[in-house]
Formats: sequence, structure tokens, C-alpha cells
Amino acid sequence: MGGNHFRSVNKVLLLVIDGMDCVNLTMAHTPIMDGIHGKTAVGVAHTEVLGAGAAITPIAHAMMGTGYNVIAHRPGKVATGRPYDYHGAPVETVGEVAREAGLLTAAVGKNEAAIVLGGSDQVDLRRLEMDGVDGSDDQVLSREILHILDQMDSGILVANYAAVDMMGHRKNVSLLIESVEKADALVGKLLESVDLEKTLLIITADHGTNPYTGNHNTAPTPICLITGQIKGRQNLGVVHNLEIAPTITSALGLRRPKQAFGRNLLPLAFGEKTEYSYHIQLEEQLEELYRLDQPRHLQQHT
Repeated sequence: MGGNHFRSVNKVLLLVIDGMDCVNLTMAHTPIMDGIHGKTAVGVAHTEVLGAGAAITPIAHAMMGTGYNVIAHRPGKVATGRPYDYHGAPVETVGEVAREAGLLTAAVGKNEAAIVLGGSDQVDLRRLEMDGVDGSDDQVLSREILHILDQMDSGILVANYAAVDMMGHRKNVSLLIESVEKADALVGKLLESVDLEKTLLIITADHGTNPYTGNHNTAPTPICLITGQIKGRQNLGVVHNLEIAPTITSALGLRRPKQAFGRNLLPLAFGEKTEYSYHIQLEEQLEELYRLDQPRHLQQHT
């Protein structure tokens, strides 16, 4: 249930601020995400993935939903965003676990939000780019998030705010900083309307976007857990975005996805010690990948 001190919540809102690494965050004034109001646990998250390449964004979102290193493609006219393992088998997501238990799942904003929940064809409620929603407009996004939350008695809502990533690709530092500050204001608006005794808000990023090169990077990203059950401002330390999946399911009192590893981060928010294991498990997964599919990987490296 997320540690001795945590009571299960009815809803989890995962807000992915696309492209916001720790450098981009520190350049902006972000009192809400910094946890000045309390009720917050903050940390630094690794986002490194195996074989990401140009597809880092969909893969990173899939990892948040599966707790496992995966392959995924951006949802669109052809792809639904279904996560698969490196052998082509579907990987269970937090969305499937939630729907199995009778909870609703919803995706808002940039299309990648749906990947966390199993793909754009799997979610119960959907307000994405493909549905005409501007995922880079903080006002539109906040309105859509709150509208869907009002329709959910219990479940998971994943939202992706795209403006930081867009400004990074345009190499516009000042507008990138402005976008980060708009993201902070968006979080503040959500906190005014969301019942934090019944809702866990997780703020994270899929990767960083460097406004000097215009490219994605794998710099550490911020992560923030906000709930009325946290007292003051707590330190999560160094974590991994893989650990978002078991944190979501633990918060809702559900089982974790079948292939997920890493820790439930909620005990850290209450000062408890947990086993630090995701590095070892990533290495074991990579070794197993090479062992089972050695000819293909040898061919790629010759």
C-alpha cells in the first residue's frame, strides 16, 4: 500500500512535462514544483534507456507505465503506442492493471501520454493532440485535466505538457524558461482544485531538451510527488523513471505490472529506507537480452 504511513488514494495524476531536465528547471522560477507549500517529496530521476536513439520520448513514456525497459512508437494514424519488449511481446502497463480492477484510465495532451496506459486505443477517456487538443497550451491542458478528473471516481490520468520540449527544439532559451514557469503555474492551478487527500500527483519528465543544441538529452530530470499525506518537503534522492509504475499501482492499492521492477517511491516520501535495485535489474535485463538474441546483436555490432 505504499509504506506504513501511506493510505491508498482514489486517483493518480501523472503530469509529464516533456523536455524538462534539471537544468531547465533550475533556470526558471518554480516555487510550486520546488515544494514551497509542503506536501511534497522531490528528487532527481534517471531516464537512461537501452537502445533509445531518436525514439527516446515514446520509450521513456512506456517505461513510466511498465516499469520495464521497452520498445514503443509514438501514437498516431498507424501506431497506437503499445509497449513491447525487445523480443516483440506486449508488456503489461499500469493502465491494464487499473482497468482489470475496474478503474478508469485517461490520457490528455501530447499523444505520448497514452503510451503509459497501454496505447491510444486502450484508454477509457482521451483528449490528445490527435483529438484536436493543443498539448503545448497550459490553459487548455489544465482545463482538460480538470474536466476529466471530474468524470473519474477512481483511476489514472496521464497528461503531457509539450511546450518546454517545443521551445528547446527551437533553441529559444527565454521561451523555454517561460514554458517551465507556465508548467509550474499549471501545477499550482491543479493543486487548487484537486483533493490531495484522495489524489497523488506525480510530476516528472520523459527526458531533457537542450535549448543550445535543440536536441533531446538524457540529463537527470526532476520528479515530484505531491499528496496531502506528505508533511513538509521531503527528499526522494536519486531515483529512476522506471519506478513510477510501481509507485502508481502501490498508491492505488493495486498489484504492479507483471514485468515491472524498481521501487515503490512512496516510502521514501516518508523517510523510510528501501532497497536500491534498479541498476542491477537493468543490467540483468540487458544480459538476458544479449543471451537470448545474441545473433541479432552481434550482427548490429560488427
